[in-house]
Amino acid sequence: MTRPAPLATLDWLSNRLLEISGLLLLVMMLHVTLDVALKYLLNQPVPGTLEVVSYYYMVGTVFLPIAFIELTRGSVAVDLFYGMMGRRAQIACMAFVLAMCVAIYSGLAWITYGDAIKSFTRGEVVMGPVTVVVWPSRFVLPISFALGALVCLYHLFRMLTDQSARNALTDLHEEGGDI
Repeated sequence: MTRPAPLATLDWLSNRLLEISGLLLLVMMLHVTLDVALKYLLNQPVPGTLEVVSYYYMVGTVFLPIAFIELTRGSVAVDLFYGMMGRRAQIACMAFVLAMCVAIYSGLAWITYGDAIKSFTRGEVVMGPVTVVVWPSRFVLPISFALGALVCLYHLFRMLTDQSARNALTDLHEEGGDI
């Protein structure tokens, strides 16, 4: 069975962003380890480690996987009252949550895109032991939030138009995988 084209594209893109996030985490670990080793062995830390870790590695590691998390519906869920609701109320609740996610992610994408453009036009840098250009990292947030909004919009559209998708999305919490 083939996947619908939008889902295949979102799936491919979210998986690549997750892989990039994992690589950033690995590189950050190596970078910080090298910095600490050089600091204590040779009294020569790697200049700019704090800036690169703060503005590149951590931002990418935290925000790039948003689309993957939303696509797999892997975010934290508190089902205090959801299980006690009737089927129609569960569907309405899930539709409401997805609509709110679309609105919030879209708003965050819009705001952070404006910030990224301002940072780009100023050529934003951070000056410490070395000067680190940080404006490129500002674009990670609007891209991640926009993709999160697209994934939630895709889920919402499928939920409203496809009975099997509606069942899959509302039954997700009944699998017992939540802590």
